[in-house]
Amino acid sequence: MVAVVICGALSVNLVLTGTPSSIWEFLPWLLFVAWGIYVLLWRPCLLIRTDGVFIRNILRDHEIPFSALKAMRVIQNVSFDTTAGRIPSWGAPGAGKLGPKLSAGSGGLPLLPPTQAAVQSAWDAWERRTESMPLRGHSPESTVTSSWNLPSGVVGVLLLVLSIASALT
Repeated sequence: MVAVVICGALSVNLVLTGTPSSIWEFLPWLLFVAWGIYVLLWRPCLLIRTDGVFIRNILRDHEIPFSALKAMRVIQNVSFDTTAGRIPSWGAPGAGKLGPKLSAGSGGLPLLPPTQAAVQSAWDAWERRTESMPLRGHSPESTVTSSWNLPSGVVGVLLLVLSIASALT
């Protein structure tokens, strides 16, 4: 976040005090760097919902219902094995460089990494709810939905083209 604020401050300073040629030369690059920091570090996230998991990666979004979830891996990063294949989560906290801590929690059980514990408890609650409901056929909600985030990609391509154009002129 600090880097984005620095890029913003430099951009404002450049617009207020710079010449048109210096603005054209440096502003696209400052905006491209700020966009890159946002997309790489700020945009990715993992949202745990009552019916599944929502993963927002760099340029793609994934909606994973619990019925399509087979397994979850929490090591240095978090990934989900689904009916559509393995989907990594760029924005979820992992277990650390050396793996999960094996210190004993309550009752002598090993503590789960926070991400795994949160997903596991939501998954278990969903399973308890669906077990109490009568069985229905294959619902359309049980498929993994993946989509490109077009605004983020278009902005990135536009800023890259402007940056290259400013470097060539």
